[in-house]
Amino acid sequence: MLRIFPTLLLVFMLQSVWAQDTIVKITGRIKTDVEVMKIDTDYVYYLREKDKTVNSQGRLKPRTIERVDVFEVYYENGKSELAYQVDGEGFIVEPDSMRFYVQGCTDAFDMAHNRVIGPISFLATVGSGFLPLPFLTVVAVPAISSAVVAMFTPKFPHDKIQGDYVNRYYIMGYQDTKKIKKVKSTVFFGMSGIAFSLLFHTL
Repeated sequence: MLRIFPTLLLVFMLQSVWAQDTIVKITGRIKTDVEVMKIDTDYVYYLREKDKTVNSQGRLKPRTIERVDVFEVYYENGKSELAYQVDGEGFIVEPDSMRFYVQGCTDAFDMAHNRVIGPISFLATVGSGFLPLPFLTVVAVPAISSAVVAMFTPKFPHDKIQGDYVNRYYIMGYQDTKKIKKVKSTVFFGMSGIAFSLLFHTL
């Protein structure tokens, strides 16, 4: 019983005073409603609200993200800590410039939508299934389509996004993320097309 009381007390404290920190990744993705425990040379340690369960030893097991994947951490108290390292994993862009790149990535996740490229990939894959071609050719359509999409740099919407923050680093981040989203959409819809073709010919 004496061992259980400190554990229950710790759980109660975590439920009552739950930190809401924010982790900004290099890719522009943002993790919110987390409690960052610490940042060391290799990892960022954090807890999500559902991870606050204490084990039998009265300890918490935090999750980790490799530090090279994290740009900055914003704490609930208004302070921030830069996790980005210029010499880490070949990064040579200074933090102030990298901040624009990451913001471009974040905005692209919110604003760069791909409503055409995915359906085109789906139709191309399904259509190839009705041609007198080996099935392996049909399977290769999504891979070929995504490779073609990756060859081209998406156009930046200068007419929609304007401001002093729109410099070359911001544009690069926006375009890189938009391209990644297009490639993923092409692959996802292409694989869906393969599944549809298989189901159609089976029935």
